[in-house]
Amino acid sequence: MKHAPSIASFVMGVMIAAFGADDVATAAPERIGCYGDNWGPTLAMLEPTPNGPMTFKTIRCLPIPESWPRILPPFLSPNGHFVAAFGFTKGLWLGDVTRGGRSHTIKEPLPGDFLLRTAPFAWLDDSSAVIGVKRHVAMQSGFAVGHLRPYLFALDGSEIKLPELVHPNGPLDEIYWVGGSGLALAAFGTQGSYDKPKHKDRKPTLALVDARNGTILQSVERDSIPELVGQRSLEAVKSRIDPFGKAHILIAWAPGKWLLWVQGQPPRVVPLASTTRRTPFTLSSDASSVLIMGNLSATGALCEWGNSCSPPTPQSGTIAELRDVSSGRVKWTLSGTASYFSHSAAPGVSPDGRYGLISLPDENGTAIALISMDTGKVIQKFEQPGWGPIGLSFSSDSKFGIIAAGTVMATFAIDQLNLQGRTKSIEQK
Repeated sequence: MKHAPSIASFVMGVMIAAFGADDVATAAPERIGCYGDNWGPTLAMLEPTPNGPMTFKTIRCLPIPESWPRILPPFLSPNGHFVAAFGFTKGLWLGDVTRGGRSHTIKEPLPGDFLLRTAPFAWLDDSSAVIGVKRHVAMQSGFAVGHLRPYLFALDGSEIKLPELVHPNGPLDEIYWVGGSGLALAAFGTQGSYDKPKHKDRKPTLALVDARNGTILQSVERDSIPELVGQRSLEAVKSRIDPFGKAHILIAWAPGKWLLWVQGQPPRVVPLASTTRRTPFTLSSDASSVLIMGNLSATGALCEWGNSCSPPTPQSGTIAELRDVSSGRVKWTLSGTASYFSHSAAPGVSPDGRYGLISLPDENGTAIALISMDTGKVIQKFEQPGWGPIGLSFSSDSKFGIIAAGTVMATFAIDQLNLQGRTKSIEQK
């Protein structure tokens, strides 16, 4: 998710107010809204090593209710002032990042995919509301009894019903937001087996849509793409808007096909990794490359209910790789060894395209690393906190890295000049 430049000014403003302008560069990490005196170990584990361009600046405890499900990471508004949290059965919570501010909850079941850990909600570019969808379901069975309908959800509790998205090949069954303007990838007539009563999807269709206006910009029938025959389901969608305003959308189909759709062009299957099943990935800032995580993990039996079993068996292999999105050519590979059970988090790439944030196995379990997007080299890392599923992102000016999970957010300043020197030093070694 993108963050507008104001998140940088927001964080720096807090730091200057707390320590004074002359102390910003050397001040210790600040706690905002985090009470108690037991934060020492957490602050220590979040300190990046070795010393370098990334500096731990703030840890903020968000006012998300503590009882809220920690299945998906919270998502910040582009201006950094608001945050939203999704719960599959509880609804959608929206509020200020500061305790005691405004908040509102849409208290009804909302659509999302529990197995894939996704939900169709995103902040608008101007941070005025969250754009999402509603769908009526049969409460006892969970089966859908109506198609998706786009909505805007605001902090003041208002809900604006957007125009219906209609296609002759079936109802709106899936939607994936592209940026925060209302552009989206939509799927029509793809989930008839989940409806009540069940029905056959005769012509499953993908479309680029403008949900704010209820218009379909492009559409293609899935079965008209021969390589998708036999692919069971749409697994994940990642997108970027290029400097000319065109959407680049990469779609992972289970079990092993990748579909690239550039707005204004026909979609085509591209030769990327062999599997797409629960494979975290993201497009580079210019949409020319894709960063794919390897889900490297130790193997062995899981010990539960007090049973004893052998320690995990370490496994060596690919942690992450960068591929050309059109040709599938590998640009670089980051390899390592996992001694513990682990699963890759969805990576983040800075808007300037110079570096990324990824999860990776290390000697203590799992770490978060700042990497060079040019070479894949690890520049710095710190221990991954156990707050729940981690969200990794950058501010829009690429000066801040952000991790968010559960009810906590940590912010890291990135020195652009030191980054260049540190990357060269590591490469020389």
